[in-house]
Amino acid sequence: MKTFGSFFGGLKHDGGGLEGPPLLIIHIAKTAGTSLRRMLQAELGMPAIYPSDRDLVKLPHGWYRSGWDILENHHTLPPHRVLIGHFAAELADRLPIPYSTAAFVRDPLQRSLSCLEHFERHYGRPPTELLRDTDFIGTQILDHQTKVLGGRGIADLHEHCEIDDATLSRAIARIGRLDFVGITERSPESFELFDRRFGTHIAQHQVRENVLRPEGRELSELLPRIEELVRRDRVLYEAAVARLEIDLAAAPARGHT
Repeated sequence: MKTFGSFFGGLKHDGGGLEGPPLLIIHIAKTAGTSLRRMLQAELGMPAIYPSDRDLVKLPHGWYRSGWDILENHHTLPPHRVLIGHFAAELADRLPIPYSTAAFVRDPLQRSLSCLEHFERHYGRPPTELLRDTDFIGTQILDHQTKVLGGRGIADLHEHCEIDDATLSRAIARIGRLDFVGITERSPESFELFDRRFGTHIAQHQVRENVLRPEGRELSELLPRIEELVRRDRVLYEAAVARLEIDLAAAPARGHT
């Protein structure tokens, strides 16, 4: 079994820098987490990221491993500087070694539209049909960001679970405890803040991918239905934006102390 010392001793890499402990990224689906992962790959090198693009092609369906899998088999993970996945933020409290924590949050309407587009593009299901599917709504749309950041347990995030005001309160509290919170709609500012926080230079690798959304008349027709499904996510998003504003005001510009 690996000791803490042997684990951290294996975290050295040939790429750029990442200051402090290894980083746990809570990748909320459709918030540009894939872009962030690839920017970090470009900065640090693929061996520093788990899972990297190279790792994902070896995993079933090319999907991230579950939170339970990561927790139960953490001692078998390859040495890494960044651990990323679609798991509940509560995982950060239960891992056997300390990680810094980061997440991006997205306007819930835009995130939902991007998710609908993804399922239409990859599975041929139009958004109007998806929004009649209670299983899809419960696993992919309904206050999804609140579930990720405030849900209890680290089982499959695509399972149904109760999301109430207590979940929202925990999610807002988590926003306050994360070491970094970015906003997808404000990616340039967020990436620059990420660099100041962790000593990286990922802003130079900025890309925008995999966050598409439906266009045209269909868009306006979907909005009322989606809005009623993401009311808690809207409150959470406002808290995340407020956190970003505070952090931007407090962070010195590069080259200044």
